Amino acid sequence: MIEVIPAILARNTSDLSSKLKEIPNEIKLVHIDVLEEDIWTETDLDFEVHLMVSHPEEIIETWVDRGAKRVIVHKLNEKINSFKNKTELGLAVELGLLLEEVFPLVSEVSFIHLMSIAKIGEQGHPFDERIFDRIREVREKFPTLIISVDGGVGVENFQKLKELGVNRFVVGSRFKELWKSLTKN
Repeated sequence: MIEVIPAILARNTSDLSSKLKEIPNEIKLVHIDVLEEDIWTETDLDFEVHLMVSHPEEIIETWVDRGAKRVIVHKLNEKINSFKNKTELGLAVELGLLLEEVFPLVSEVSFIHLMSIAKIGEQGHPFDERIFDRIREVREKFPTLIISVDGGVGVENFQKLKELGVNRFVVGSRFKELWKSLTKN
């Protein structure tokens, strides 16, 4: 199953609320990027959170209690692993990290979240084509693993990512453009 998931990186609570209201009715799940400041507002949408924080183990419980269907972290530890029965747990992998370093951890998570931009924590960075080889490598080693790609996803690279076996497409600043192209029929 293919999912196109709008990514929200909010500056404050009112910005988050405003961006949530812009989500098309057909979309049932959003991706919320979480930086060090806690920004939250109630929503009827299902959501996943990408905990791009220094100590995700200190806030994971808060996000699970808020209803996160999925939680994405950049590192695993005993406390984070204890939430596997309460939410779908994903491991984010930055472009600069060797895949061989994360392969032993794949059995501990529900999916792998490959970053396809060089700098994370901001939207609008260019797509990095090194991701294509990384997807091939993950798909070859783990044929049934759910692969999520985040960063720079747009109309011009969507089809190739899909053909390589990406299951989830997290799309930030280019979501409206991609969504329009996918739903124009």
